[in-house]
Amino acid sequence: MPAGAADLSVVRTLPKPVAGGVPWSARDIASLRKDLAKAMKGPALRGAHVGLLAIDTARGTTLVAQNADDAFQPASNFKLLVGSTALERLGPSFAFQTQVLAAGTIADGTLTGDLYLRGGGDVHLNAKDLDDAAAAIAKAGLTRITGQVVGDASRYDDQRYPDGWDYDDLPWDYAPVVTALSFDENVLHLYISPGAAPGEAGVLRADPVTSAITLDNRLTTGEPGSKDTSVLTRPWDQPRTIRIGGSYPFGAKESGDIRPAAPDPAELAVAVFTQALATHGVTVVGGSQTGGVAPAGATVLWTHASEPMPEYMADFWWPSDNLVGELFLKEIGAATAGLPGTSENGAKAERAFLTSIGVDPGTVTIADGSGLSNYDRITPRALVAILQHDWNGPNRELVLEALPVAGVSGTLRNAYKGTPAEKNVFAKTGSISHVRTVSGFIRTKRHGAVTFSFLVNDWIDQAPHASERLAIVRGAVLSEFVTH
Repeated sequence: MPAGAADLSVVRTLPKPVAGGVPWSARDIASLRKDLAKAMKGPALRGAHVGLLAIDTARGTTLVAQNADDAFQPASNFKLLVGSTALERLGPSFAFQTQVLAAGTIADGTLTGDLYLRGGGDVHLNAKDLDDAAAAIAKAGLTRITGQVVGDASRYDDQRYPDGWDYDDLPWDYAPVVTALSFDENVLHLYISPGAAPGEAGVLRADPVTSAITLDNRLTTGEPGSKDTSVLTRPWDQPRTIRIGGSYPFGAKESGDIRPAAPDPAELAVAVFTQALATHGVTVVGGSQTGGVAPAGATVLWTHASEPMPEYMADFWWPSDNLVGELFLKEIGAATAGLPGTSENGAKAERAFLTSIGVDPGTVTIADGSGLSNYDRITPRALVAILQHDWNGPNRELVLEALPVAGVSGTLRNAYKGTPAEKNVFAKTGSISHVRTVSGFIRTKRHGAVTFSFLVNDWIDQAPHASERLAIVRGAVLSEFVTH
């Protein structure tokens, strides 16, 4: 969900990392390294592959370098690459555009032809937006469409998933179908409840209610106090189906929002739009379909711009939105190599960007825009170079405000509270199996800003209290930079 202007306004009032301060002396650096070594000892990092590079942001002095040129799986730290490339190639005033177009002739309130809903990559397009579109069309006097409502996702290619995404992830909201005609983060809002008695079928509630998605309800009602074993799957041979099995205890309250990934977001968007047209008195004779392309010369009836880049970047980095990362990658491809936008062309543009900031693209493997792919690799040195470019360029404030802040916002909202790192670490986090990463900027007490990348791979994340122990270590490591 969008971060919201209120949350962003809070971050904008925080003291930010600044250049300058007292230069790091050799004695300062030696003391820092000694204390960092102590902080990183213990079972939390046992057996893990650890990379850490930190430099004085203003002066470039290396403060610590451990495996800084090794290739690491970055998880969502990879979003720094696509976000910074988007700022460079698309610009800070960029917005995704969604349009409704008429192909045919309009006379006496009737469109003799088809109405197209053309997606432009906005993952936050929602039911209210489409209701606004339908209202605008009705207000313009259109009451009847002889043809179809057609979903047009042709701005980007039709690769639904990037290479290297795990099959296990695909039913869930963090691994949705990638398409130019996106709608409400490409998820269905799904809730489950027990049936009338143990042994009876469970109850499903979906929002929106639409024929675009088939719910295969295999959920049963368990005994009172039994374990919730509900499970969600997406059958490969039934692409429009979401299957819910297992059991849900009798007497339990309705679940929270399960948010399964929508099998066909474009079809979902078209279904919601078609219903909105009916609500506003516009009759569609021919039904609806997806996979069409608005012909050249079609008349634009409605245009919707996403929120501007500063807010969109916060809505990308704060919650670590994988879908936004993939659509930014395709949009970069469209901007640099023409339509349709492809991930391959987006990756080519990212490599050119890396070259322009002094990073050898041969040290980076790009499989997607989000970092969810198992194939992505990058070095701590490359991530620091990306952050340094952002710091030294015109988008410094935008980047600082879009990054999560320890104890305040995004994926760092609850991190490092009560430590010196709280409110002083502005950084992107990353988390997948056996991987925890964090890279960004630190506001120190004496030395000005520090730019850092702290990557952990091959970490045994299934050990008891492993996440808590690693979080303590990360907080301690980052706090050392603040206080030295």
